[in-house]
Amino acid sequence: MKISLKELMDKAGQMALANEWGDKAYKINNAILKLDKDNCAAYTRLAKYYKLNNNISEAKVIYLKVLEIDPENRGAINNLNDLDRDEKENDELDNYKTVGDLMKEGQKSMLKGKFRFASKLFLKAFGMDPSISYAVSLAEAYTKMGKADEVMKLYNQILSSTHTETEILNLNKHFSMLGFNEA
Repeated sequence: MKISLKELMDKAGQMALANEWGDKAYKINNAILKLDKDNCAAYTRLAKYYKLNNNISEAKVIYLKVLEIDPENRGAINNLNDLDRDEKENDELDNYKTVGDLMKEGQKSMLKGKFRFASKLFLKAFGMDPSISYAVSLAEAYTKMGKADEVMKLYNQILSSTHTETEILNLNKHFSMLGFNEA
């Protein structure tokens, strides 16, 4: 049974709305492009697939392909800008070698409203020293970014490695101050 372009596009759109970016979405969007080689939406979804799978160079190539088809495509322009910013931030992140430097720069970034970069700095610090105080800074950045799910994952990660009642009370106190009462 042959599936129509419209059916493929409908399915790809539904999967994107459901935040499904796996191999099935990849295959559907490639099938769309076989039928419509200038389908910017399918290219954009493929680029997101590559981005989520950390194949940034391929994501960039595809966003550039979108711009060849539609030079004014805001989604491709914005995503390319985001990828470039991520690359610059990651390069800058490599400059900080100590937990103290990471935390200091993370706090500066928070004050400037650069929450995404701050979260990267705090995450690196927490990876080097998984203490509650570094986790709280990371959770604060996630909170400012509206990433409640990341805060709860972090909380549960710390909770699973916390052993004393005092540590648990301290953890709950800090996370409650961020507005997470379930902590």
